[in-house]
Amino acid sequence: MSERQMKIEKESLIHEGHSYDFVELTVNYKDGVTRTKPMVRHNGAATILPILETEDGARIVMVRNERVTIDSFLLELPAGGIDKGEDPQVAAGRELLEETGYRAATLEPLCQFLTTPGLTDEFMHVFVARDLTHVGQQLEPYESLSVELLEPEAVIEMVNGNQITDGKTMLAVRTAQAKGII
Repeated sequence: MSERQMKIEKESLIHEGHSYDFVELTVNYKDGVTRTKPMVRHNGAATILPILETEDGARIVMVRNERVTIDSFLLELPAGGIDKGEDPQVAAGRELLEETGYRAATLEPLCQFLTTPGLTDEFMHVFVARDLTHVGQQLEPYESLSVELLEPEAVIEMVNGNQITDGKTMLAVRTAQAKGII
């Protein structure tokens, strides 16, 4: 299907937030009926696959993040929102430092994807971070997370065994594995 079948007639702001806004779209659908659709307009986000070289081999720096939306902790890669006008690579470096306490000498693009296109226009940028130096976490006062260093093989096994269920982490790990990075 190359020709657009739906047309946005109007967009109304429901709530303006720091990283994203809640809006309601008025859409003219292909059946001729106009309907409303709520959605989230998002500034975008960055996920980081940090690879730390240690005496015992490579380790992936991960965070165990308390996610109030699911009332649980998730083991995931560090990630965070991109501020308005901020370069995704700059956001990745900032989030890596804040959440893990590591600064990367290099950040290489790995992949990009839409997180949940039925709900939001959030676009995720994934970077591989290398040559890490620990300088100390800089968590926001509301953040509750801890850092874990895991062997790449263990992370892959956890993805395979459905012990890691965070989508961005799963996709980044699988992509890095397919590209021979881990």
